Amino acid sequence: MEIVVKDVHKYYGEYPALRGVTLEVPKGIFHCILGPSGSGKSTLLHIIGGVDKPTKGEVVVAGVRLNDLSDDQLAEFRNRNIGFVFQLFYLIPRMSILENVELPLILRGVPREERRRLALEALQLAGLGHVDPKKKPTQLSGGEQQRVAIARAIVTKPRVLLADEPTGNLDSATAKVVMDTFLNLKKQLGITIVMVTHNLELLPYCDRHVRMRDGKIVD
Repeated sequence: MEIVVKDVHKYYGEYPALRGVTLEVPKGIFHCILGPSGSGKSTLLHIIGGVDKPTKGEVVVAGVRLNDLSDDQLAEFRNRNIGFVFQLFYLIPRMSILENVELPLILRGVPREERRRLALEALQLAGLGHVDPKKKPTQLSGGEQQRVAIARAIVTKPRVLLADEPTGNLDSATAKVVMDTFLNLKKQLGITIVMVTHNLELLPYCDRHVRMRDGKIVD
């Protein structure tokens, strides 16, 4: 299994955001976590990605037990193994789309020419090979900006891609383009994708899904 979550609880003060969640995700599949706002699905995603730590329980991703890692080790693990895509694009407006995609590689100390090659390759995989890489994010549509964010997430060739409501700000036609991009990445890279959403229309894109409510998996 690429992701194993065992009896995970997460408390914020006295509030139980997660209440005994157990989940297994095989390598190379597209797994969706469905649920309404406040169900705990984003909290679970952040714990899988090593952004947050469980109050209790075990999390193993790509063969690594995240519970055993320090904050610095978690940051290194994320940079090496995890890509994140969010509802908001978090692109830097003053930078070109190519420079935005290169950012994770700068953190790795990758030389400039190699960064450029990998960033252009990631943009191609995200379906943006036809777009001038010198353009600024504000010159692109919402769907194109989200695909730039996807390119940035995969430029380091992570094992796992985590997507938090990635179509939440997009119309249905643009959402379809983004979802088709995810399917292409799964096929081309063999990457494991975990997406949280409240949109039932996205379910046909998923290989597997679970539903969450009140901090628990209910289906």
